[in-house]
Amino acid sequence: MPLPGENKNSRETDDHLGVAQAGRSSRRNLILIVAVVVGVVWLQQTGFLDTAYEGDPLPEVQLQEVQALLDASPLVPHIGNPDGTVKIIEFFDYRCGHCRSMATIVDDVVNENSDVDVVLIEYPVLGRESELAARFALAAALQGGYATFHRALMFSAIPYTDDALMELGANLGMDAERLKTDAYGDEVEAIMLDNLRIAKALDVSGTPTFVIGKRLVVGAIDKGSFTGLVAAARNP
Repeated sequence: MPLPGENKNSRETDDHLGVAQAGRSSRRNLILIVAVVVGVVWLQQTGFLDTAYEGDPLPEVQLQEVQALLDASPLVPHIGNPDGTVKIIEFFDYRCGHCRSMATIVDDVVNENSDVDVVLIEYPVLGRESELAARFALAAALQGGYATFHRALMFSAIPYTDDALMELGANLGMDAERLKTDAYGDEVEAIMLDNLRIAKALDVSGTPTFVIGKRLVVGAIDKGSFTGLVAAARNP
């Protein structure tokens, strides 16, 4: 009921204006909240926000043992800059979901940092299909096509069978018959055994596992944490 001397229409107009202003204020607040959240996520992904995760330091003697095993291995696939000063070792399994999620982060870090060298250790722990994919990837390395084959396995959903892996190799310009022969051959078998020795030297039991500089990282981490560890390895 309007007050004495108050115009009813004027009051209703004021009420409508108040509701409209409140609605605009709520929308502005919502937009501001969304912008802040997006900004924080971006800062974390690009490494501008420091994170507490630092990995576990590795003893120098353990690092030296691993390096000796890598030097003795007949084939050690790399991506990035093989002469890079920031050294990363990754143990992975193609059927590991966390390894697949980390593959994008690893690729981004390699593309964004010219001084990063990533050693890729095939470490199939999830059964026969994982081992088969690893064997074919190493066989691809013998034809000079490891990085392409590796990424194709990480970012696709092809079945891990002889026929499908041979077809993948053929589509990537490789000799499919040689690929299969090498996958079951002595050279790939020796590399697989070397990889087991390297994993044992670090007590690796699952994937993904990383050595970033002199620190051991077990499991998947966000890009900000990974970038922070790379920066720490660059400036120990």
